[in-house]
Amino acid sequence: MKILVHVCCAPDAVYFLRRLKEDYPQAQIVGFFYDPNIHPYEEYKLRLVETKRAFEELGIPLHEGEYDIENWLYHVKGYEEEPEKGKRCALCFDYRLLRSLEFAKQIGATHLTTTLLMSPKKDFLMLKESGDKVCKPAGIEFLALDYRKAGGIQEMFKLSKAMEIYHQDYCGCIYGLFKQKKEKSMWDLVSFQGRRPGSKEEKLFIKEVRLFAESQLGLSCKEWEFSFLNWKLLLGKIEVAGEVIPSLVKPFSSSIKGLLKAEPVEKVGNTIYYSKGGLRVILKEKLEDEPLESIEGLCNPTFFVSKDYESILLNNRISATLQTEIAYDNSLMLLVGSERARDIYRVPADTLQDGKGITLEVAKEILVRFSRDIVLGEIALIFVGASTLGDPGSKYFEERTNKKPIPLLCSQTP
Repeated sequence: MKILVHVCCAPDAVYFLRRLKEDYPQAQIVGFFYDPNIHPYEEYKLRLVETKRAFEELGIPLHEGEYDIENWLYHVKGYEEEPEKGKRCALCFDYRLLRSLEFAKQIGATHLTTTLLMSPKKDFLMLKESGDKVCKPAGIEFLALDYRKAGGIQEMFKLSKAMEIYHQDYCGCIYGLFKQKKEKSMWDLVSFQGRRPGSKEEKLFIKEVRLFAESQLGLSCKEWEFSFLNWKLLLGKIEVAGEVIPSLVKPFSSSIKGLLKAEPVEKVGNTIYYSKGGLRVILKEKLEDEPLESIEGLCNPTFFVSKDYESILLNNRISATLQTEIAYDNSLMLLVGSERARDIYRVPADTLQDGKGITLEVAKEILVRFSRDIVLGEIALIFVGASTLGDPGSKYFEERTNKKPIPLLCSQTP
């Protein structure tokens, strides 16, 4: 008996697969992650990496299908406004299970099932109907397993929490995202350069680091989630005589209403002050972003500009546009090793506005380099999100453990 399991996400999979192994102890179980409905791609990758981690834990092989989102969008065209559990969902089930059936036949599976059956947000009977319709003509049996009953959903949540698995806050497709999160869906769809604090990219990086540390190096990991005051840059530019001046925005700068036109008033040190809106320009030897060591409380709209433009800025009127947002947000930190280690080194998980930061490849090299010392309990590494905005994660870690992480210096990296 060979069972192919279509997998939608890690939370639905962990309990479902454990029950499946118990009920079919002699069966060969194979996973197939096929979810072109998930949008955006960063969300898809985030759910995939957590699914990989769950399958590593369970010792079950996992295959990834195509991310053919354009075909999926065409398939559900005309049903964009359908509610959750409506006709669009039925079409989506058919689409994904048909592709799963193809893969089942390819590997010689005798049975097909899906972890979607575990989700409380999905219609069980609709899934059963779709599975039977797809499988019967092919002579493959669809297993409509109802593991939600008898506290199954509660056990699923408990197990997911114990494994520190990412739990998504919408079903997955772009239409479900709009309906379930409304105006907040913007932040799921907007992507910035690098991995900004509180972003999906930042979370994905931490999860990928964890997967490598656990599955490739056998290192123990623990996550903490923390809340922080986030600052997000939507749009910012300064112009002189119609020419855009290369610039960066100082974190926690406030927005400018409309277009601000102002004259230079004075220069104090490296800062030029302007006549309106509290606008400032800070001149730098080299235009590059730097981590914010602490939140100072001042929020005047402030741009960083190279000193090469000093004369132009001091002798001309400036036009400035700036849209920012401040919000309470969440981020993660990942401890690799023991919190009782002699030294705990901090590695930033996020990146600066210009994209500078630790790459995943460098993070892996760091883990490999220090893996022996981590196993021996000599050191531990903590990958901290939102470190560029005053490093609130390290403060939270120190609060929880009474240990202050040591910044990992460039000379210490491979």
